[in-house]
Amino acid sequence: PPLGDAEGSSGRPRGLVAALGWSALVSSAGALIAASFRLRFADTFVLPLYFLIVQDGPVLLLFGIAYLFVVRLARSNSGQPIERFLARMRSDRVTWAGAVGVGCAVVLIRRLAYDDFALSLDEFWAEFDAVTIASGRLLAPVAPEWRDFVPALQPTFRLPVPGNMYLLSSYLPGNAALRAVFQLLGDQGLEGAVLAGVALVALHGIARRVWPDRPDAAIVAVVLLACSAQFLITAATPYAMTAHLALNLVWLWLFLRDTRTSHGLAGGLAFIGCGLHQVVFHPLFAAPFVLALVLRRRWSAAAFYTVVYAASGLFWVLYWNLLFEVVGAPVEGAGVTGFVDRVGGLVTMSVGGVTLMVLNLLRFLAWQSPVVLPLALLGIRSRKGRNSTILCLELGMIATVGMALVVLPSQGHGWGYRYLHGALGSLSLIAAEGWIHATKSASRITGFPGLVLLSSVVTSALLLLPWRAYQVHNFVHPYASASAAIASAQAEVLIVDDFDIWFGTDLVRNDPFLRNVPKVLSLSRLDVEKLRELCAHHDVVVFDDGDARKFGVRTVPEDSERNMANRQAMREVLSSPGCARPFD
Repeated sequence: PPLGDAEGSSGRPRGLVAALGWSALVSSAGALIAASFRLRFADTFVLPLYFLIVQDGPVLLLFGIAYLFVVRLARSNSGQPIERFLARMRSDRVTWAGAVGVGCAVVLIRRLAYDDFALSLDEFWAEFDAVTIASGRLLAPVAPEWRDFVPALQPTFRLPVPGNMYLLSSYLPGNAALRAVFQLLGDQGLEGAVLAGVALVALHGIARRVWPDRPDAAIVAVVLLACSAQFLITAATPYAMTAHLALNLVWLWLFLRDTRTSHGLAGGLAFIGCGLHQVVFHPLFAAPFVLALVLRRRWSAAAFYTVVYAASGLFWVLYWNLLFEVVGAPVEGAGVTGFVDRVGGLVTMSVGGVTLMVLNLLRFLAWQSPVVLPLALLGIRSRKGRNSTILCLELGMIATVGMALVVLPSQGHGWGYRYLHGALGSLSLIAAEGWIHATKSASRITGFPGLVLLSSVVTSALLLLPWRAYQVHNFVHPYASASAAIASAQAEVLIVDDFDIWFGTDLVRNDPFLRNVPKVLSLSRLDVEKLRELCAHHDVVVFDDGDARKFGVRTVPEDSERNMANRQAMREVLSSPGCARPFD
């Protein structure tokens, strides 16, 4: 019989036991990789290695031990209390209760673990652009006296504008526009909490349509997503990935309804999805479903979606050109040619890229509920009664990983693997498929799958989520504290000497309209002449590596090769009489 449909001698489904064994192998291998890197790179400043060593290695070790423990100690139950309990539950009530609970959890995580802070510059720009949009503008004009300093005022992920006339990010505006709506309602941060709830409701709708006779599978999918530390903690951040996840699931829910109205609404969401922050992520999720329409010879529907995605992609690729055409200003590196050049410049294949992707996938698995991996393995390997929707979800995940491997194997900051965040619903549905096969047998349903599920949910809620929240707080809090102190410094200008501070450039943050005092600038993006000009006209304070250490921010060993001459010259200017004073 197919894997997952048969029982072993103990009454346990052989497929689930085998999947737990494979999961133990994968997790243990990840823990060993982390241990070996710890021995060689104990004080690494390479972010993926740091996260693997400090955050993920111990969790992967726990997963490996837990899988083996469950396989060894669990026994078949004569009754099936958990499976029977799930079968009696109203899946819609569970989902709505879960959506409310998840929303509350996200708010608490944002305030208590994340310090209500935008850690990375990706997150900062989402808030920055949201403030601009909430003011009724798409571009933040720069006062003439500050235009020469724009590269130091906003050093990273800024869209280059000739003459530095405007400030805005190089990200598309969809996520920022959503945050702007919530800002106008009173709190930008509620976006993630609301969208997380929307994702759960849409996931339930998809599962009930895919498995109409298995409401327990819908409950399992919803519970597994709600127990994902990546899902909850990312929703507490300004990252666009929660919006991607919610939009993908609502899109699929509408797509599967298969009516003219639902396809029309899905087409509208496709346009929004392409413009959330990067044009590529949503189309990769949707492409297998459009391909399935072609294979089924549903030519009209396939043509509709093809036209929608082609037009949406073209619009968003040309978005900056259209925007700056309206204001009468040119923009550098935009349009189709600029897009092709940027993508071409990112394309690479190397052993280092493959290594980074392995670390990304280990991190992705380590941030989910433990039972997700074995159930997903079972769902992937099971063939009997397989739904084509699950195959399309798997292909979408493979396409996303392939794109990231070729274009951008390093995600930088992120809780879990954020480039796959839009596919978290896919993973939960694949695992729910595994649940269905684990709870089928030739003769009877055993209690073993329910025991595995219950132990995973309890472990996620009582151990993993608090542990992950603690890890996140430890990483975020030093930067949040340092940023708050910088923002309240008594000076007209504060210069961050970011040469020797780990992610020191991330401490350079300014209001879109430069209303903040002090203005914060990056030393590494200045030159001696501009530095002297600042000192001549403003009260200047410098924040250096010694100040960073007081807040717990890591500093990197001084690199004697990197900008040595320019750095030394600027530091001499800073320390000269009448220029900058130390940060207090």
